[in-house]
Amino acid sequence: MKRLAVFASGRGSNFSALLQAQKEGRLKAEFVALVSDQTDAGAIETAKKHSVPTIVVPSLPKARPDQSLDERRREHEEKILEKLLPLRPDFLVMAGYMRVVTDTLLAPFRSERGYYRVVNVHPSLLPAFPGVAAYRQAYEYGVHATGVTVHLVDEKLDSGPICAQETFSIRDCQSYEEVEKRGLAIEHKLYPETLNWILKEDFKIEYRGAAKRPCVKT
Repeated sequence: MKRLAVFASGRGSNFSALLQAQKEGRLKAEFVALVSDQTDAGAIETAKKHSVPTIVVPSLPKARPDQSLDERRREHEEKILEKLLPLRPDFLVMAGYMRVVTDTLLAPFRSERGYYRVVNVHPSLLPAFPGVAAYRQAYEYGVHATGVTVHLVDEKLDSGPICAQETFSIRDCQSYEEVEKRGLAIEHKLYPETLNWILKEDFKIEYRGAAKRPCVKT
C-alpha cells in the first residue's frame, strides 16, 4: 500500500474526500502526513481528527536582503523535507496547496522512468486557466464549459503530464461560487479514482507533439 503525504493550504475539502474514499475502500493508500504552509488551515484539524501526523512550515522571511523568491522557496522546501522524509512517503498529493514548488521538493520523488511521484488536482481543463482562482477565471472569461484536471507535477506551473480530465457546463451559472460548487463535486470524485491507478504506476507517458500525458497500460 502506497504511503501518501497530502499538501494543503486551506480548508482541505479534497483531503477530506480522499480520507472518505480510503474509508470506503475506494482508495488503497495510507496517509502518513498532512503538510501545510498555513497555521490556521482547516485541513490541519481534519488531519488531527483522523490521526494523520501534521507538518506545518509557514513561509520563511528573507534570510538576507538579496535573497531571491526562488531561494526562499527552496529554503522553505528544505525545512519541509527535513520533517517529511523520515516518514517515508511514496507519493506527494497536492490538495489545494497554494505554493509554487521547485525541484528541491520534487527531486526526492523522481521515479526511475523520469516523472515525479507528485500529483495535483487543478480546477480547470489544463492548459486553459492555469494558476490560481481558475473557477473564477473561467466564469469571468465567459466560457460555456470548464472542468477538472488531475496531473503529475513537474518543474513548471500546472504543466505536468495530464492523467484525467472531466468537463462540466457552466453556461447557466450566475456566479463563480456556483462554478466552484460544481467543480468541487467533480474533484472529490475524480481525484481518488485517478489516484488509484496512478499509485500503481501502471501507465506510460505518451508524447503527442509538445503535449504529454500518462495513460493506463492496456
